[in-house]
Amino acid sequence: MKNDFLQHVAARIGDNCVINVNYLPDNVSNFYKRKIKGIFRPNSLTALSQIVNEAKKYSGTRLHPISIGYNWGLGSKEDIADGSYLIELDNINAIRKINIEQGWAIVEPGVTQGQLSTLLKGTGKMINITASSAYSSFLGNALDRGVGLRHQRTEDLVGLEVILPNGKIIRVGWWPTEQHTAIYSHGVGPSLVQFFAQSSFGIVTAGVVKLHSRPELTNILRFNFSRSNLIPVITTLQHWVSNRVNSGVLKIYDSTANTTYGGIDSTYTVHMCIDGLEKDVYAKTQHILEYCEISDIFSNAVASQVNEDHYPGSDIIANLVEAAHVGDTSFNDVLLKKTLGAKHDMIDKTDNGWIFFLPLLPFTPDALLKAYEIIDEIHAESGILCGATINALNEGVIDLVISIAFNKKSEEQPRTLHALDLLHEKFQENGFIPYRLGVNHSEWASKITPSDSENDFIRELKSLIDPQNIISNDRYL
Repeated sequence: MKNDFLQHVAARIGDNCVINVNYLPDNVSNFYKRKIKGIFRPNSLTALSQIVNEAKKYSGTRLHPISIGYNWGLGSKEDIADGSYLIELDNINAIRKINIEQGWAIVEPGVTQGQLSTLLKGTGKMINITASSAYSSFLGNALDRGVGLRHQRTEDLVGLEVILPNGKIIRVGWWPTEQHTAIYSHGVGPSLVQFFAQSSFGIVTAGVVKLHSRPELTNILRFNFSRSNLIPVITTLQHWVSNRVNSGVLKIYDSTANTTYGGIDSTYTVHMCIDGLEKDVYAKTQHILEYCEISDIFSNAVASQVNEDHYPGSDIIANLVEAAHVGDTSFNDVLLKKTLGAKHDMIDKTDNGWIFFLPLLPFTPDALLKAYEIIDEIHAESGILCGATINALNEGVIDLVISIAFNKKSEEQPRTLHALDLLHEKFQENGFIPYRLGVNHSEWASKITPSDSENDFIRELKSLIDPQNIISNDRYL
């Protein structure tokens, strides 16, 4: 082992926690491989602290922390540039404490959403599930503002434990004490939990996660529409969402997304959750079903009552959506394998490619019409067909999950990367900016930040907190 810093750290935390490699394996998006200086796999907070403290002694050392590394479609484990040391935190994976009655859990970066889901089965609490693998990190996804079936995951973070670049360990936000205090993340004064989301200000080593009460009854309604009816459909759905008809994130899979993810529908499909008090759920469900029955824009409306012992149908997407709404990850990896032909630990190693572009849109017919117009333009220009899932986060905002499935070893690959460049350019031109960035487009962070003064302030904070630039992962700096 020729690398002095690797040798230095290996002597302190053990050779088995240090890997001397220069490149990572392939990533599912087929982004170019950055050259790295090695990998650290600490198995304790003490070992991680030692790595950070020793890094200060070696000028120019940059640490790139990841939770589990399943940031598929955005770069997986890759950093934005060459020359960093990868820190894999999947061995720091304890559920330190959990209080189901009060509704919180303290989890480390290596804790998966599947672990939490299984732990809470049969209780009165559940977690906010994403559509990604059950083996993905809850904390890592939340810090990158991933979207669950209920809301953005950052809303579930109420407290964080962080190792700062100077080696100091701090806690911010709400943490449990001997007294039973109200769970409130903002505290008094500046609110610091969100300060560490999408940032390189430190390495998050634990988080306090909110657990959510299970409703009396959960129904998932599914119905179809054609793209020709997009204007009246979005107008109607926005009216329902703004009047609190649904719960959580209303989801629409377009025809391409349905095909990509293994759904049985060949058109646009709405998945709407209605839950709460039993009588209210029945009344709202009946209202929507009756509307769809007489409507000339919706068809094939069905409602499923969902619980932890529900029985799956033949639609992979519907199974996942129904289960995830009640905190169950049982079908997440069924969809993943159908989409990419591999289990979670092989996704980056197959010939199947996957890329995501994640813009936010106003929840209006005009915005969605323009978005699909852009998608059509890119298809005509590049030959690449993009699928989209429309996630209504609230009455005013849509998270448009645009995905591209391709073969990494075919002539599609360069055209796919070109299509991704076009997505960034054309959506930005129309004011539709992404809320998460991939490693190949980190330079867009400064382009889409509202003002230069905000960019300057973030850089000033970074220089104060991390003057040696030890923590890399600067996708948003």
